[in-house]
Amino acid sequence: MINKLHKVLTTPINLKRKDHTINDEALFSESQLISQFPGVLCVKDSHGRWLQASDELLTRVEIEPTSFLGKTDNELMEYPNSNQKLLSLNHQIELKAWETDSQVKESILLKYESGDIIEVELTAIPITKTINSQSRLIVCGKFSNQSNKILDKLYLLDSMFNFSHLSFIILDKDLNIININKAFKTLTDLSFDDVYGKNLSHINIGKNHELSTQILKSFHDEDFDLWEGEIICPNEAKGAILAKLEITRIINEDNITSHYFATLIDITFQKKNEKRIRQIAHYDGLTGLSNRVLFMERLNQSLSECKRHNKSLILFFIDLDKFKEVNDSYGHDIGDKVLKESANRFLSITRKEDIVSRFSGDEFAILFICEKPIGQILFEASIISNKIIKQMSNPFFISNKEIFIGSSIGISIFPDHGDSVENLLKKADIAMYEAKNRGRNNFQFYRDEFSIATNNRLEIEKKLRQAIINEEFKLFYQPQFLLKDNKIWGAEVLIRWFELKQDFKKLVSPEIFIPIAEDSGLIVEIGQWILEKACTQLKLWMDSGLPIKQISVNVSARQFMDSGFVNSVSNAIKKSGIQAQDLELEITESMLVGDIKRIELQLTRLKSMGVKIALDDFGTGYSSLSYLKNFPIDVLKIDQSFIKEMTADSKDAKITCAIIEMGHSLDQKIIAEGVENEEQLLFLTQRGCDIVQGYYYSMPLPVNKMTEFLKLPR
Repeated sequence: MINKLHKVLTTPINLKRKDHTINDEALFSESQLISQFPGVLCVKDSHGRWLQASDELLTRVEIEPTSFLGKTDNELMEYPNSNQKLLSLNHQIELKAWETDSQVKESILLKYESGDIIEVELTAIPITKTINSQSRLIVCGKFSNQSNKILDKLYLLDSMFNFSHLSFIILDKDLNIININKAFKTLTDLSFDDVYGKNLSHINIGKNHELSTQILKSFHDEDFDLWEGEIICPNEAKGAILAKLEITRIINEDNITSHYFATLIDITFQKKNEKRIRQIAHYDGLTGLSNRVLFMERLNQSLSECKRHNKSLILFFIDLDKFKEVNDSYGHDIGDKVLKESANRFLSITRKEDIVSRFSGDEFAILFICEKPIGQILFEASIISNKIIKQMSNPFFISNKEIFIGSSIGISIFPDHGDSVENLLKKADIAMYEAKNRGRNNFQFYRDEFSIATNNRLEIEKKLRQAIINEEFKLFYQPQFLLKDNKIWGAEVLIRWFELKQDFKKLVSPEIFIPIAEDSGLIVEIGQWILEKACTQLKLWMDSGLPIKQISVNVSARQFMDSGFVNSVSNAIKKSGIQAQDLELEITESMLVGDIKRIELQLTRLKSMGVKIALDDFGTGYSSLSYLKNFPIDVLKIDQSFIKEMTADSKDAKITCAIIEMGHSLDQKIIAEGVENEEQLLFLTQRGCDIVQGYYYSMPLPVNKMTEFLKLPR
């Protein structure tokens, strides 16, 4: 039997004939011998093509006896009813046998519809020394019905391995791949043939070429049971995927690592989501800059580094000047575009290693690490600040609009101004407010006296809120005279704050508390109180028959652009009982810069009510004849700076004359404020000025004294 089998194995077969018949009839009897072999028997050539097979094997793999000759396992697996699992095992041991050039034994469990579990044990024997030098492979084995609880569990484990949706890999002790499941093939598009016998590093197309060495080194520690990490795997559809790899050791009966078991999970989508979440959590959605959270983290890290390596740290805290006016005037869409462009300008003048952040609203922060001496650091910070101021002073061209803003910058330095994040931020913020107090569009290094000023400012704001409740504000009135008949025309309303102390009242200058009221927003509430109080007082004087025609009330920019302002004016008029034409509202030129349509609508609504509009401090702000052309202005008030130094032939006099002539040509009345002497009064009378006010007639008076003044005979 063995001799005949050997002869069959060493005799060439003609595979080129279509019927695949053996070209030596003498061998037909040997062929019959193999076909009738009692068990599994298969003969293959060196290319894996089937030459002979036992009937039992053909029955088990469920293929016809006439259709296997010259076919490989992969080709036979394409047959619709073939036993693919058995053919796959046949193919696997073939590869292992040829690779190792030695006998290989493997076994699997097959479960049939009847419920029987059959254990299949196959042995592959490569034969490379034959008569015709043609290598052959004998695959033989046996089937045994092993339907018991143990094998049922083994079959269950086998099924779990092969049909799990998770990708599984069995590795030998050197991390060479010896088995994979279907999910692995789906995930990586790599077949068993592609990976069998190859090291685990083969499936990692990332830059880590020492992956296996690192893993094995980790497992040298006997207490180390699980290695996990991330690798990049090939994928035909996506090109590559990011996968999480977990590896555990398998211990044999001698307590020695014999194999490793690995799982592979696609985490590409998960990582993209994590990146997106991190983007949302750490970056500003509008500008793309670091947000406050990330900036604080980086500031902490940078501060630690500076402490370790004796470096200095410069913190710039930046607030955009007049940004609120832009938002209120042009809307939030334009405001957002200004913020985006501002971020780009900051990035254009900083280094890659600097950290630029949108801290909140219209506040930005820049972190700059420097290794230079303190003198050079101050110089460096000054250069950067000047660049920022220059960039932010350039006009913004957005949606066919030319927008001007600016920037106020506060600077703190480690270690000079503190050694904690909180200290440095607080002091940079204090310095920034000092820059605003000094006219904006400048920078200031922190100084200790700034903290005192900031504390004072916060204290004043606190007292302002209490002053509203305690009714500590009083209105003063400065008379206005009609020049043509030298009679009282009206009065400008001015606010005074008498702060209540324990045993006296302290007068607080408007120059101190008005800017704080503006910044804090309290000016809206205070302005409403002024409006209602002044209108009520005017009605009392009129009802008493006193000679006053109107009241003139100053309006702040924040109050004017408030959405409820026009209604508040209407309510004050109705509540007091005066006529709308008895009220004059004074606005400044700077308030007319911004959203032209919105400003014009606000003014038109006031005019439709009958309220008069005066343009205060004309000639000192953003002077433009277009204001007089486009807006319904009734009165021009010549700023007192022109009147104060005015002589007959001075430039101030010529400007005053020009304003009077221009205003009259546009049917506007002219008021000159700050008139202090007879010479000024005579000049204005001769030039046709309509109304004057100033110390020549009277200083601002409280209600009782103004009432007495109105009663004086004229």
